[in-house]
Amino acid sequence: MKTFKNILLVITSIFAWTALVGYGTFSGLLMQAITKGSSSASFIEATKEKIKNEFVGNMAMVLIENGAVSKDFFYSIHKPVNKHTVFQMASVSKWITSWGVFALVEEGKINLDEPIDNYLTRWHLPESEFNNQEVTVRNLLSHTSGLVDGLGYGGYEDKDSIQTIEESLTKASDGLWSKGVAKVGNQPNSQYRYSGAGYTLLQLIIEEVSGQLFEEYMEEAVFKPLKMAHSTFNWSDSLGSDLATFYDKDSTIAPHYRYTALAAASLYSCAEDLSLFLKANFADNGVLRPETIATMNKIHTPANQNTHGLGPMIYGRNDSGDYIVGHDGGNRPAINTAVRINLKSKDGIIILETGNPDLATKLGDEWIFWKAGIADYVVIQRSKPFLLALLVIGYLIIGFLSFVIIREKNKKELGE
Repeated sequence: MKTFKNILLVITSIFAWTALVGYGTFSGLLMQAITKGSSSASFIEATKEKIKNEFVGNMAMVLIENGAVSKDFFYSIHKPVNKHTVFQMASVSKWITSWGVFALVEEGKINLDEPIDNYLTRWHLPESEFNNQEVTVRNLLSHTSGLVDGLGYGGYEDKDSIQTIEESLTKASDGLWSKGVAKVGNQPNSQYRYSGAGYTLLQLIIEEVSGQLFEEYMEEAVFKPLKMAHSTFNWSDSLGSDLATFYDKDSTIAPHYRYTALAAASLYSCAEDLSLFLKANFADNGVLRPETIATMNKIHTPANQNTHGLGPMIYGRNDSGDYIVGHDGGNRPAINTAVRINLKSKDGIIILETGNPDLATKLGDEWIFWKAGIADYVVIQRSKPFLLALLVIGYLIIGFLSFVIIREKNKKELGE
């Protein structure tokens, strides 16, 4: 009985220490930010140190504090990069696209809870075991439509190979990591499942409702009012903008891929334009009303699943009221982008880079922890060696103290 109590005490102590370290991990109390400094300059210095050990072909970074640009940083291994250099944005495109959708919502031309089939004539969802009439515009925006496409578009190096929207929705030939078929395979509105095809459907809906090509509509409805003069969904060398060189992760210059899925994957923009876009989220902007933006930034996914708004991703909130929204993007050859904003403090970050498949996302997560103490996967992984060492040291101390206590008890009992 005495031995059982001793073992139970040791096991309880180990569980308690593990729980304490776990709480400290997920609350952020046991982790350090990428920099001990509090200024934008210190974050950029930490970024410079990080890229010394990782290949980056080019990078544009902008930090915003209290609604104004506080610091920027540009880096390249060859052709210089500046605030007007245009990068392909990958899935950040989806957040911008949502503004185009909501401009039509405010005009009364789209109802968020209307079946998408009511807006489509050129293409319709294929029959499935689920009711396609339950798929709404709201579902497409929040990735809760039940679509199981898994896209993920790879794009086309050869412009002549680009499919029409209808062809792509039927079977995306650049769906490199999936079957590429836009079909409802889960009960609509039952779960979060990221869908590239959902935003290609929104691209088609915008064309059907507006009567314009998607890229032309977005230029008039979003880019011009926000003065995003270097942004487009339809890249042409005749635009007079400077396109960043594409690098692959092996440091070689890589091809420029083009897309059918413009809304999902092929916005072109620059650091300055994206700064204007972030500011538009908390200022009069000529496109959307504040109450509309507030609706977009609320969580619209089921409880205990990945959180997503109606366009932006929701990266987390803390007890102080900080609330981070935004979007990341990643695509071949090695494009990675991260655009995030704290809706309470009006702080934000923009990171655009090629040549590294995940550096922008990592730095975006580091920024969230640095600014708001919200620990994401990247920060936890960076802190993993320290946390494991802390666990082991704690277990060793528990073992040593247990040994000493049990020995002293035994001595006392023998003495009696």
